[in-house]
Amino acid sequence: MEITERIISMYTKEQTETIAHHAIAVVGGFFGVYALLTRSETFGSSETTNLIYLTLAGLDGSFFSFIVRLGGTLCYIFGIVFATLVPKYIKKTDFRYLSIGIDGIACLILAQIPGGVDPVFALYPMFFATSVQWLAYTQAAGYNSATIFSTNNLRQCFASFAEYLHSHDRKQLKKFQFYAGTLLCFHIGVIYCWFCMKAWGIKSIYACLFPLFLAFLATRQDIQKK
Repeated sequence: MEITERIISMYTKEQTETIAHHAIAVVGGFFGVYALLTRSETFGSSETTNLIYLTLAGLDGSFFSFIVRLGGTLCYIFGIVFATLVPKYIKKTDFRYLSIGIDGIACLILAQIPGGVDPVFALYPMFFATSVQWLAYTQAAGYNSATIFSTNNLRQCFASFAEYLHSHDRKQLKKFQFYAGTLLCFHIGVIYCWFCMKAWGIKSIYACLFPLFLAFLATRQDIQKK
């Protein structure tokens, strides 16, 4: 732990902020593939798919499916509202700490939910935790970037790369490197989870506590540099 903190402390404020962002992106990737592999290919980090199926369930009269998916959406909404309002009242504590704690609690709860439970209902803890994480880690080094999904990061990554090829602007190259790093770390989380899943199945979510701990160390170093 001390060695890790010493290494991180050698970097500038902008660099430690980026390291913390990339570290929590590993957690985002882990959560993403864990949900897909254990809960019938249900994505637990965004609501697009769930909202589509919620609408379809309402149209075809699938009352149970509609209620369960509505509950998932409400968990996500509650996480957004929670992450928006709470920082206004706990200004002495960096909200990223609370987000990491919520992620950890979600891991512990998810490990106890049997595989036979409705997949959407089983992901309620993740819906809440990832929406909180989304708002807690919104940017680093001046770049807006999510750590729980990749679409915008992919767009920003290759749009800035194309801009660099055209103008040779070093700022665009730096931007490309940031988003490429975020994508890389997210998918390191995906790979790590895949191997853990092969070994431990549903209980593999415990393994997410390790990158979460690294994210905590990186975040603490970033906060100390303020």
